[in-house]
Amino acid sequence: MILKDAEGNYEIILEDEKTAVQHGSEETHYTVIESSGEVENRGYCVLNNIYVNEGMESPFEARFLNRQSNLSSVDGFKAIRVMKAASGPYYVILTLWEDEEAFHGWQESKQYGDTHRKRGTQSGLDREVVDREQSFNVRFHLENE
Repeated sequence: MILKDAEGNYEIILEDEKTAVQHGSEETHYTVIESSGEVENRGYCVLNNIYVNEGMESPFEARFLNRQSNLSSVDGFKAIRVMKAASGPYYVILTLWEDEEAFHGWQESKQYGDTHRKRGTQSGLDREVVDREQSFNVRFHLENE
């Protein structure tokens, strides 16, 4: 499956176990470590680029992959792919939504609050495992919306 943003800046080539993200002349390769939901080139896409500190990959994966996910019960949620960069410190959490409003509804929901309740606390991943300063997200409408 290929996802393309409406502005023509991103192309994401999704396969079962690997993904390539093209942005301009840059292409980054990832290994898919979690996959759920159906992917289609329609709706709203969010790429959370999470900078994982050197040597903290195993704790990040263990805590992230063993989390209680609330996404499947959220209106407008379509799919998630958790991906590890082939080289470099970034993991990408790709989520697909029916539309931008569904994504914002998730951010304002009780489920979001429950999922992110440890952020910024002593037990949160963003203390020593994740560098929040170097993490970022990219959001866009898909081409066939």
